[in-house]
Amino acid sequence: MLTVRSLTAALLGAAVTLAVSLSACAATEPGVRVETGEGPVLGVSSDSGARFWGAIPYAAAPVGDARWRPPQPAPVREAMLEAVEPGAPCAQPAYGDAAAAPVLGSEDCLTLNIHAPAEAEGAPVMVWIHGGGNYAGAARDYDGAVLAAREGVVVVTINYRLGPFGWFHHPAIRGERPDAPTGQFAVLDMIAALQWVKANIAGFGGDAERVTIFGESAGGQNIYALVFAEPAAGLFHRAISQSGGLWNMSLAQAVNPQDAETPGTRASASEILAAWLVAARRADDRAEALELLSAMSDAEITAFMRGLSTEAVLASYRDQPDLGYDLPSVVLDGVIVSEDGHQAQLASGDYNQVPIMLGGNLNEQKAWMGFDPAYVSFTETGPVARDRDQYAAVDEHYSSWWNASAVDDIADHAVSPVYAYRFDWTDAPTEPADLAFLVGAAHGMEIPFVFGDFSGGFEALFTEDNRDGRETLSRAMSAYWAEFARSGDPGEGGGGLPQWEVWDQGRRKMIFDAGEIAMAPAPLTFDTLVDRLLADDRLSKDERCMILRHNTMYPEFDLGLLDRAGCAP
Repeated sequence: MLTVRSLTAALLGAAVTLAVSLSACAATEPGVRVETGEGPVLGVSSDSGARFWGAIPYAAAPVGDARWRPPQPAPVREAMLEAVEPGAPCAQPAYGDAAAAPVLGSEDCLTLNIHAPAEAEGAPVMVWIHGGGNYAGAARDYDGAVLAAREGVVVVTINYRLGPFGWFHHPAIRGERPDAPTGQFAVLDMIAALQWVKANIAGFGGDAERVTIFGESAGGQNIYALVFAEPAAGLFHRAISQSGGLWNMSLAQAVNPQDAETPGTRASASEILAAWLVAARRADDRAEALELLSAMSDAEITAFMRGLSTEAVLASYRDQPDLGYDLPSVVLDGVIVSEDGHQAQLASGDYNQVPIMLGGNLNEQKAWMGFDPAYVSFTETGPVARDRDQYAAVDEHYSSWWNASAVDDIADHAVSPVYAYRFDWTDAPTEPADLAFLVGAAHGMEIPFVFGDFSGGFEALFTEDNRDGRETLSRAMSAYWAEFARSGDPGEGGGGLPQWEVWDQGRRKMIFDAGEIAMAPAPLTFDTLVDRLLADDRLSKDERCMILRHNTMYPEFDLGLLDRAGCAP
């Protein structure tokens, strides 16, 4: 959770998705025609043995007057939709040569892709929600063909609105829909996709009464949002969050200016609106823009916002690549997620009580540190840690906190069955660069294992030397995930694997490593983590305070904890 994480996360997310990049569009023979509520679609078959349908609209394009409004039903069509390619990404900043390509994707993007086993009928359905910080990524980056063919499940990958298009919480927008006053349009997109799945998935061989939602990183955070969201009730029956997080902002942090009595973030709705007004030459500077904003009516604000081009909306984010760290996404808005926070909502039972599988990776933070010149030097043979003790300490404290907050704390408070895991694979090469140490079981590294696809982009990590171990581990993980989708209990992964115990039988989680798959205790608590951090002499006081601030900043700084540690907010 470093301040440099937004750009490096986008870069890493692009790299991780290469490991599961689509092969389904390389069709080998015609697929089958399926009738949907909007019209017929024609898919293709691939070498993997799975059938594929891509770019199927599940909602109307959220453009023009539909921008920043809940999704509407997809239009009915009479013509056949040749669904042979995955859908284009939702609009997001294009890093690199911004002048040549300032935007990747389009606002017309609410589509889904389907991988299904040949001749599937009544198969469990797994709906994948991609990661990328909720401002980057795309459904097309994930190939569900191997998982579908190997485990007999239907895999659906969905696009949803990203960044300011998917998450904008200004009262002028929220007030337009008093019956659903939320700025979390991306969550509403996901609900619309699940509604489409419920109505249509039988035609693709899926069972609408056995739908599992699963996602990683921001996708895992969105899994939690759907678990909390009352409008999603009955649309899914199990949930899997991989390295998800609950660093959710308060509504005030998502809306207010930075200098308000309750400060907003740098990417709050007020700050971004002010930046847009300055860029549009409606104001000379931020102060004048905020004054103008306070004098504008809601109708004037929303008309101004909907009149901006896609490029203009994203320019404020593209020009400040670190801004994504402060971008409001899943917010405690009192509509999708309780204003009281996840602990109270889970403990009360006021959520969609389905079985939940959740977990994290041993070295989450190394995904960003390995790109960060503050921690590594770049040599002819690859990156080298500047200080191995410091590198290990920073990763340990961030990653342990991530696992405690996104896994253990949720499992402790949930009243529905919970199955927890930790992904420990660290068998990457040690030469010429020590990737086993520098990367290890980093954020996102479990995705190829779950999908069973190690193709493309990771030749330095996935080698012949570690092939047997990782493929064995991958088959086990895919089997557990699919068995959970089938029955709501990962059990023995369909047979022959260690029994995965429910969390409340002793606060234990399944450890996934190439050498061993086994249950182990999860002894860490937040108090233990704080004590360990404050006593760690591998780090300076400033470094310890930085970690503590980052881990307690949302929904608001834990001032008592910072004071105890002698750290300023």
